[in-house]
This record gives sequence, structure tokens and C-alpha cells, in this order.
Amino acid sequence: MKKRGQFYLIAAIILSLLILGFISMTNYSKKQSSITVQDFGKELNIESKNVLDFGTYSGYSQTQMQELMKNFSSDYIINARNEKESYFVFGDSSLIKVVGYFETAKTIFVDVGAGKVSMNINKQQISSQDFNPSSSTVILTIDGKDYSFALKSGKNFYFILFEKIGDEEYAVRN
Repeated sequence: MKKRGQFYLIAAIILSLLILGFISMTNYSKKQSSITVQDFGKELNIESKNVLDFGTYSGYSQTQMQELMKNFSSDYIINARNEKESYFVFGDSSLIKVVGYFETAKTIFVDVGAGKVSMNINKQQISSQDFNPSSSTVILTIDGKDYSFALKSGKNFYFILFEKIGDEEYAVRN
């Protein structure tokens, strides 16, 4: 008789542990979350303003500011974005730099007032190219879609971030 009670006690403990295990696994799988491209866009908008302010208040020349923004863009592509498709446009009315990254090689087109000029994005490499704008609008054509940016007086910083989730592609820009 005493062994029968011990058997039921051990069976109840094992059954309780199994039920708790299933409950904790279900809750664990619900805790997964992902950071969206919109969150990256908000973060990048704040950080880019801080970097531009730093360069401006430090009295950086145009060349130094271009290098500062190129380094910022490269650091962002490598570290924060986990190397997704990203494009950055920065500079002023005399010189614009376009920086891009994509996992495969592709060609985009840049129009700074003198017609579309092709820019090659090398496979898994950060590519950049300088342009001399003759217009107050910069237009990037990526995969047949135009993205235009108005050049304002002073320093400009624009971005386009893409992320593909399943069959859908999401884009965010400032």
C-alpha cells in the first residue's frame, strides 16, 4: 500500500512538470519580436541630426563633413542595419555624395539636374559616388521607382532603407 501512494505522488510531480514545461515554451515563443524598418528610420533620423550638428558646430569644412557623413553611413550599414539595402544622400548645393549598399550587385540612377547618371552598387560592398547638382532636387531611381529629395540651403542628409519580409518589400525615407 505504501508504494502505491509513492507512485501516484511521483506521477503527479512528473505530470505537473510536463504541464509547466509546455506553458513556459508557449510563453517563450510569444515573446519573440522584431525591429522594423520604421524603427530604424526614426533612429537614423535622430542620429543623423546629431552628427550633422556635431560637424557644423565643430566648424568642419565641406570635405570633412562629407567624410564624417560617409563614415556615419558606413557605420550604420555595417552595425545597426545588419547590412540590408540602404541608400544615403548628403551634401549641399555644390556637392552631393550618394552612398549605397545591397547584398547583390545592382545599378541605380541618380539625377541631379543634368539627366540620369548610373551608379553601380557592388555586391556586399559600400559604394559611394560624388555628384555636382545643377538643380535643387536629387532623384534616385532604384528598381524603376523614383525617390526625390529637395536640396535645402545648408547641409542635407536623406536616406532610403529597404527591408524585404516574405514577399513584401518595405521602404522608409526621410
